[in-house]
Amino acid sequence: MRLLRLVILLLCSFCMAEVYGHADADTVCLRDDRYFLIYDRDCVDLQEDYLDNARQMARIKRVLSLSPRIDSIVVYVYSSPEGTLRHNNYLARERAKVARQFILDHLPNDSVLHPEDIILRPMGENWEGLKQEIHDNYHRKNRNRVLKILDAKINTETKKWRLHNLDKGETFNYIVKHHMPILRKATWVMVYVSRPEFQADNIHVSASMAPVSLQPIDSVSADALFAPVASHHFKWALKTNLLYDAMLIPNLGAEFYLRHDISISANWHYAWWNTRGWFWRTYGGEVSLRYWLGSQAKAKPLSGHHIGLYGQVLTYDFMASGTGYMSGNPGEALFDRPSYSVGLEYGYSLPIARRLNLDFVIGLGYLRGMHNEYRLIDNCYVWQEQKKLNYFGPTKAEVTLVWLLGTDNINRRKGDRK
Repeated sequence: MRLLRLVILLLCSFCMAEVYGHADADTVCLRDDRYFLIYDRDCVDLQEDYLDNARQMARIKRVLSLSPRIDSIVVYVYSSPEGTLRHNNYLARERAKVARQFILDHLPNDSVLHPEDIILRPMGENWEGLKQEIHDNYHRKNRNRVLKILDAKINTETKKWRLHNLDKGETFNYIVKHHMPILRKATWVMVYVSRPEFQADNIHVSASMAPVSLQPIDSVSADALFAPVASHHFKWALKTNLLYDAMLIPNLGAEFYLRHDISISANWHYAWWNTRGWFWRTYGGEVSLRYWLGSQAKAKPLSGHHIGLYGQVLTYDFMASGTGYMSGNPGEALFDRPSYSVGLEYGYSLPIARRLNLDFVIGLGYLRGMHNEYRLIDNCYVWQEQKKLNYFGPTKAEVTLVWLLGTDNINRRKGDRK
């Protein structure tokens, strides 16, 4: 069976090598070369004057110009493992798009390649590349301690935390400066259209630093060979409104991040203080659907600016100095006719510690319910007024202490970016 002739170009530095095809009358062999394009820290654009990019770009342009019969390209792009996982995955995705555009901009006019034939594979944080780089090029006195952390069977966030705390951050800062730039790279695989005389059985692969175990392309599916690394971690938080706490109203809430900058929050409060001469009773709950805005929220879920839609249900019975105010109908249970509110909110969640935020929120909405006023006269409660409550205005205020939970749901130190 006659199949495509393959020549695989694998652009990389430490965990990849380019392989470029050569043919004779009987066989095609793939040889190792090393090409790579490097991205600057926290950048998605390719800068020609950054590190070795100028020379590498010239070589890649030449390969593209001499190879009009490229049938498809799979683009791998990595980020270095610093900063948050979510931001790093975002960088890898955006860098992949830029790498694809670089290829399209330098294809010859007679190329058979279409934009949809350039398949993007953002691979996220390049931990294997970091391990190889440290093993090959890191020779400081604590080398064994660093390798032990990288080899440990623990999640990546724990590895980051241990590296951050090694030698009070000096080691991590050194690695970021001297060893992580090479990890922020783009590499791709090119598949050429075959000539009839070449058979798949005659193709031999020699690649010692491939991103996956290379096999003859007909023996493994493209999905299996080029599958991206997927990593999604559940992020949530427990919280309490400090304004309610200050008013002796215990409350507890939870917020769950749903991906795509959306979260859902639920809160409940309950106070039932009843002493002689005064009442302090209220309970109820709230549900909010929030959308997170801005670069801070992109880099770290559940942080920064947010807007949302909320709904509330509550009841109350407050009395002081002989005058009381109560929701619902007199003589019925407090929750027989509670008050309801819906509205729009705006807030800002400010990081204050590794797993703590302060969330400042204000909400404007519509409140509807029954409102009753009564007085204590001769040890009897006498109803003074009953009316329907239809109110539009501020119905929500929060200064909430937020405890961040879940893998990778932590605040970084200032400047801890990619």
